[in-house]
Amino acid sequence: MTEPVVDPRELRIRNPYSRRQQFMRVTWWIGEFFLFKCSLRPMYSWRRFVLRIFGAKLGDHVCIQRTARIEFPWNLEMGRFSSIGEGVWIYNLDKIITGDFVVISQRAFLCTGSHDYTKPQRPLITKPIKIGSGAWIAVDAFVSPGVTIGENTVIGARSVVVKDMPANMVCAGHPCRPLKSRAEQEQGEANANV
Repeated sequence: MTEPVVDPRELRIRNPYSRRQQFMRVTWWIGEFFLFKCSLRPMYSWRRFVLRIFGAKLGDHVCIQRTARIEFPWNLEMGRFSSIGEGVWIYNLDKIITGDFVVISQRAFLCTGSHDYTKPQRPLITKPIKIGSGAWIAVDAFVSPGVTIGENTVIGARSVVVKDMPANMVCAGHPCRPLKSRAEQEQGEANANV
């Protein structure tokens, strides 16, 4: 009797999650649909409550829109008065940690996971994302795994952030890069209002 031939592609099909993690994911999907997404728009305290039940660490007065997609609440930590806008995807296979007064605008995508394309099995790689207090991630921005965004930094609309961004800067582009000091921006606006 000959041994069965194994297609090398079959070796690539592996679930990177333990049974416990799979159970937690399924439980969250049910809770997300019935408790989070079905809530009314102004029910921020209710959504905070639901996320905390599933392990999120949220500061006071965090505002998360019901259309936001949060992959793993237990990997989310947000400081006080921070917000997540409509249609934001928090793909937090690893930790996403924000400071206070952080704004993540509509349809931004924060991604903490990827795959090692150099190996045939393409194993999952995860790295945390950290966002400093006072930062603003504008509409449709993409933030890659392992990125740190400094305090009071603005990431422009539709930017692709693949490396760390310094504090107190206005950054934009594909790939995202620092353009000017946020203090220069504020000074220019103050002079325009005189």
